[in-house]
Amino acid sequence: MRRQVALAAAVLAAPLALAGCSSSGATAAPAAPASPASAPRLSVSGAYIPLPSLPDMAAGYFVLRNDGGEAATLTGVTSPQAQSVSMHQSTASTMVDTPTVRIPAHGVVTFARGGRHLMLMGLNPAPKLGARIDLTLRFDDAAPVTVQATVQPLTYQPGPSGQPGQSG
Repeated sequence: MRRQVALAAAVLAAPLALAGCSSSGATAAPAAPASPASAPRLSVSGAYIPLPSLPDMAAGYFVLRNDGGEAATLTGVTSPQAQSVSMHQSTASTMVDTPTVRIPAHGVVTFARGGRHLMLMGLNPAPKLGARIDLTLRFDDAAPVTVQATVQPLTYQPGPSGQPGQSG
């Protein structure tokens, strides 16, 4: 009887042991690597900061493009020249903090006057016309992107698609 119980236990344990071996990945097909064409491919153009009236606070604008096949999420922006940088959306009557911004696959998000923008606080040194301010954009699902925003005259208007335009 003991022999039958031991044999039954061995028979029942064998599939579990084999299942444990197969879960190690040795016999399972490896997961396919993510296709480079599907990953977010992010670029920034037309980054500028209008010359601020206050020495330590400014707004920032740019065009963010995703040429990849997957969306990306902008989670924050930093600058070594600012104590803090936050993202906002202007509405008809107020400014709303936006902690994240989604950039769709094959899409464009524009940070422009009257809409989405950055607020740079505690700027040091105070921005001067023509100065460049470093901005590092951080994402949940892509590598950071660092750009330089040029301080432009208050009357500066970017050209089509955020490219350098005219001041007037």
